[in-house]
Amino acid sequence: MMICSIANLIGAQDTDPDGMPCDSPIFCYGSLLHTVQTLKLFPDSKWFVDLPLKVPPAVALAEFAKLGPIEGISADQMRIFLNSTFLSSPENNMVVRKPIDYKSVSDGGLSLHQHIAEAKYQVMAEAIHEKWESLGRTIIDDVRDNPDQHSLIYLPNPFIIPGGRFREIYYWDSFWVIQGLLVSGMTETARGMILNFVHLIDLIGHIPNGNRVYYEKRSQPPFLAMMVDAYIKHPSMPAEDSRRLILECLPALVKEHNFWMTERAAVVTRDGKDYVLNLYKGGITEPRPESYREDFETAANVTDNKQREQLYADLGAGAESGWDFSSRWMDTATSPFNSIRTETIVPVDLNAILCAQERLIGEFYQTTGNSAESDRFANLARQRADAIQAVFWNEEKAMWRDFDLKRSGQREEFYLSHIAPLFARCRGSTVDIMSTSFMNKLLNSPDIVQVTSYPGGFPASLTAAGPHTQWDLPNAWPPSQLMLIEGFAGNPEFRKTALSWAQKWVTAVYTGFEAKNLFYEKYDVNKVGVYGGGGEYVVQDGFGWTNGGILRLLQLFPTELQQSEGERPSAGKTASGSSGLRSAPLLELKNGAFQIQASSLALIFAACAAFVFSLE
Repeated sequence: MMICSIANLIGAQDTDPDGMPCDSPIFCYGSLLHTVQTLKLFPDSKWFVDLPLKVPPAVALAEFAKLGPIEGISADQMRIFLNSTFLSSPENNMVVRKPIDYKSVSDGGLSLHQHIAEAKYQVMAEAIHEKWESLGRTIIDDVRDNPDQHSLIYLPNPFIIPGGRFREIYYWDSFWVIQGLLVSGMTETARGMILNFVHLIDLIGHIPNGNRVYYEKRSQPPFLAMMVDAYIKHPSMPAEDSRRLILECLPALVKEHNFWMTERAAVVTRDGKDYVLNLYKGGITEPRPESYREDFETAANVTDNKQREQLYADLGAGAESGWDFSSRWMDTATSPFNSIRTETIVPVDLNAILCAQERLIGEFYQTTGNSAESDRFANLARQRADAIQAVFWNEEKAMWRDFDLKRSGQREEFYLSHIAPLFARCRGSTVDIMSTSFMNKLLNSPDIVQVTSYPGGFPASLTAAGPHTQWDLPNAWPPSQLMLIEGFAGNPEFRKTALSWAQKWVTAVYTGFEAKNLFYEKYDVNKVGVYGGGGEYVVQDGFGWTNGGILRLLQLFPTELQQSEGERPSAGKTASGSSGLRSAPLLELKNGAFQIQASSLALIFAACAAFVFSLE
């Protein structure tokens, strides 16, 4: 009871001050939320805040008040209370629904299937295609009619969820889901999901992290423009349908752009010149409801109110980034987790994605005949591209780097997100990053050499993960794999390189599928086909962006991707054995002398670290 008593003094407010995740005293703040979460009634903090109410919030709060001071409430009392006021499952306000445009492969769905040369990948592609049936959802009318009794936000159209504990739509996940749906020929479902995001912008002013009230104050990487672009470029899309969708989405896209420029902007000074760029913010000064217990414990030793509020804001900002969490957001890459300061770090990837957003909005306006707005957004994209080169580019490392406002300089470590300008086709007026010479420089950078040296995919970073930082080595995340591969595939000169990377990733996912018949949220780069670990929850299967990303790669390389016998390690093994390290030459003869390879040196360090860890 001590933890509840202390918290009653420093948090768990029952009024709605600024900084709360939303205005619900059930799902976003207050003594009821605090009591449930700190008593640890559920293994996952998210379970409780996803439960629908049986009764109006006022009735639930009145019944809770009858239990007396929260310091004296027992776990058994709370369980009885919850059984009387909440439904038993978070799934009770949604219906599993086969998408209306889903067709099995035998009925003509997934036309790509017949063009895939590798028989094993045909099997995997069909299994992924069939997943759309189980991941499809619609929301019951009671969520629309009685919104106060649900944390779920009503959406008018059916949608695809990621899977596992992620029972709602997620913003940036949906880009790769939509790519996969388009490969499957499910254009109606893809269109409906895009219009759901337009609905959320109209409702909230931006797209939240997901369609839950406790996500309202934060967003995620802004991929809506790229979703629209993927849809209108689908080969079967009639020009009139594309134009109609653009007209439906343009006002919302501009509104979203305004949100990022007014609520998430920062001025960065570099070499005496100021640049307006963007960063992530949490929008909250209290624990995230879906990770309430975890955030509360992270802040347990912070006694200063302002410092604690800033810690909660930085945790929320880390979640907004989609990289929750990574050494990328810590004070330094080796600092403890409670040193997180996301709001002082200007990220390469966010600005690259906004560059793509601005470029695409300009193209959409051109389609509608509005040349003035088309030119304005095209200029914004060019200005941002130039700023990205001026602020983030590091010539010595031949790679971009995030910018640290606290230290007024670039961060030292490499993260796979740094390749985003290439993925976003972020061309400026000074440098053509899509040119063969520039891309050769990137390809030969120590960062790319090292990050592509692992057998089971490409890790989020080259920094070993801590207990809370799942977006670090050794985890490979589908979005990062796709952004790297598609970034280089954009130049025909590098198609073979992109193909070799696609082969590695598809092999990893296929190996896991062959072993367990599952598709995971993330994978371990050291163990081909094995799921990744770490973070605030157990590994999830399903999984939306994994599935969509694999279909996208099979679309890009349908005949070239092959599963040779030499590339078929069993799950947990590598092509060169069970060590998890790719076989590579330690020394190379150059100019008459032996030189140690940077990638080999990194692997030696990784092996030593693994050995030391095994002794602990």
